[in-house]
Order: sequence, then C-alpha cells, then structure tokens
Amino acid sequence: MRSRTLVAAAGLAMALAACGTDDAGTEGTEDGPDLTAAPEATWSQMAGIAVPRAEQCPDETDPVEHGYAHTPQCAVIAAMTGQTLLATTGDNTWPQMASTILAPGPGKDQWAQARALMSVEGRVRNPAKFVGFQFTDYSQDRAQVLLAVEWPDGTLTAQPTQLAWQTGDWKLALPTQQTAVDAVELDNLDDFTEFRAD
Repeated sequence: MRSRTLVAAAGLAMALAACGTDDAGTEGTEDGPDLTAAPEATWSQMAGIAVPRAEQCPDETDPVEHGYAHTPQCAVIAAMTGQTLLATTGDNTWPQMASTILAPGPGKDQWAQARALMSVEGRVRNPAKFVGFQFTDYSQDRAQVLLAVEWPDGTLTAQPTQLAWQTGDWKLALPTQQTAVDAVELDNLDDFTEFRAD
C-alpha cells in the first residue's frame, strides 16, 4: 500500500456549518440531526493542508484548535482538523495537542508511545485534500464519520474517524492497533456529502 501522510486514525502515527449551542445536536429533521448537510465553512491552511473553519468550530485555538459545538457539522470539522493535527503537530507541542483533542483510552496511549519515537516538523508536501464525508454512526455521545480524501495522483480513499463527546467538546477516539482499519479506495463520492476547499 502506498505511503499516506494525511489521515489514518491510530494508524496515522503508527505508519505515520454553522454551529450553534449545545442544543444544536438535536436539530435537523424530526428524526434527528441532519447528517448529510455540509458545514458552512471557510478553509485555511494548516501545515500545508486545507482545513475547514466555521463559527465556533473551533471556538478555541490555544494550545491547538478545539472547542466544537455539539452538532454533526462541527463533528466533521473536528475530525478533519484533528486528523491534520495528528499528522502535523511538531515535536515540542504534540503532548499538549494530544491532551487537548484526544479522548482517553488505550488507542491514545498507543498513539502517544509511537509518536514519542517519531519526529515531525514543517509543512506537508503534496498533501491529500479532504473532499467529503459520510456518517456511519451518530448519537449524543459519539460519532463515526468516514473522511474522503483525494491524493495528488487522483486516488480517492476513505478512512473512519471516531469521535467522543466529552467535557463539552468533540474529541478524537483513537482505535488500538488491533482494532484500527485501513483506508479503502473509492471509485467515486456518490455516497458522500462533498465538502472541499476548491
């Protein structure tokens, strides 16, 4: 499998909307929140990777971006931003990043052990681009979203990203090495909500 430098939940380190108040988690249709609406966002560069931003998504930037409203749209932004932070945060600040955006658990512990053996600095060259998402699970306290990315050679892949709603914020819930799944190649984005910078 070709080397990937952008997204990959726990495997990332091993191998490498308008958002409202807390009640917004129940907005959407009468059956629950709208899981297909793309966030109303602008995009900016983070270490060479385009990431989305929306009102209160994130609400804080110190020590890293965090503080997301309790909506599916902010969960998408938290997932994209979180995966980018995992891939690009430098050696001096990754412990603060991990304690801010990662949910406690064995996946976080394994990631931290692996990250301590790596050195990451600078911008990503020829990065993949986020191009869409699809929720496979969503509730008040957790979410799983497939993030679709396009690589420089035109290949499309999707990787599941798990999140937990803890301490008033969406946090990445990293799987262990034993439970992590590989990214899968996509033929198209037919089953995804397209969400991209360009």
